[in-house]
Amino acid sequence: MRKTKRALACMLAAAMLASLTACGSKEASNDATTAAPAGTTAAEAAKEETTEAASAEETKAASDDEMTLDELIKAAQDEASAPGAGSFMVYAPTSRIAKALDAFKETYGIESEYYNESGQDLYTKLTTELEANTKDTADVVLMQDSYLFQTQLVNYDYVTNYVPPYLADVIIEEDQAPLVCYYYNKLFIYNNTDGSEGITNIWQLTEDAFKGKLFMKDISKESVNKNFLAMLTSDAWAQKLADAYKEQYGADITLDEDCENAGYQFIKNLLANVTFGSGDGDIATELSNGLGGNMGLFVYSKLRDDSVDQSKLSVVAYGEPQPAGFSGFMYPMYLQMVTSTDRPYTAKLFIYFLMTEDGFKSAFQTKAADIGTYSTNTTIAPLEGDKDLAFWKECLVREDPVYLPEAYAGGVLDFITYCTQ
Repeated sequence: MRKTKRALACMLAAAMLASLTACGSKEASNDATTAAPAGTTAAEAAKEETTEAASAEETKAASDDEMTLDELIKAAQDEASAPGAGSFMVYAPTSRIAKALDAFKETYGIESEYYNESGQDLYTKLTTELEANTKDTADVVLMQDSYLFQTQLVNYDYVTNYVPPYLADVIIEEDQAPLVCYYYNKLFIYNNTDGSEGITNIWQLTEDAFKGKLFMKDISKESVNKNFLAMLTSDAWAQKLADAYKEQYGADITLDEDCENAGYQFIKNLLANVTFGSGDGDIATELSNGLGGNMGLFVYSKLRDDSVDQSKLSVVAYGEPQPAGFSGFMYPMYLQMVTSTDRPYTAKLFIYFLMTEDGFKSAFQTKAADIGTYSTNTTIAPLEGDKDLAFWKECLVREDPVYLPEAYAGGVLDFITYCTQ
């Protein structure tokens, strides 16, 4: 069995609490455990016990918040060295988490394991284990897909948001609840040969000139692509698309009967031009070897693959001016502590570590080719040749974990699927 009983965590928490509270805490504890005074009813005694337990839990939570970093490190190392503690486990959709865990061990001496899977399969494994209350599951998760994150984890309180107080001032405020470790971006990138100059308005991609010349990964194999399209139906993005349409064509948009707003109309018109590929890497390679004017929507980091001729490709977002509407999309990687973990201090320490420059760079900026990954820690700069997170937030569509469940409940996925047939 990988983990010990939850009692181990409780004992360690109690020990840490004792080290942080005043000397009189021992006396208070002794008083709390004495028998109820004569004349006290069983119900009153039970009520007092419940109140005291709640108070102790509140005190512990407050003490955790007030821990210095050195105290957190000590508590995590005590968890790791406790008899039968087993290993610390992280679930993530990227194998790069292994590099971060190696650096974590080197820094703090704490052994760990990881499980790497992507998409719904990772969520299914995790939620099945948590529903069964198994001990052999994650302590920390790094998860993409805002829709699945909200509906399968947050809604069931399976994860707990923890923002390291030692970094709270440098982590972007809007990315703290829930905590986003970093963002990936997928950009519209085109073959610039034969004098091609890209686009000035996103609606140009819906015109006949781009039929068969627009490429993206099969949405049935990439949930974030579906989330991107679903976000376009939100009031805010539908309005931006309506404005971009009028800017391009000089008239208000006319909607088809099956389109509720400009977002739906854009999806319908865009997907009619799309050729779906098996993967972002293949799309990037084929685009660089293809015809001038061809356009792809794929992960920005693929631009530096050895198989891609960068000289033949240009990023739409780098145009002057940028196209009206948007230049692609970005999606968050949420970093959360599993609520039921029996290694809470180790979990908090690892979250802290991954949010630091050393932790982040150990996994996600290991070489010059690692463009396209943006920490929400404002002290961590983008790599040479890339833009910062603030730049991308201005021109890319972002997932909203609150809106996406509403959109899917309203049938947007059926509409997207219909448009691909």
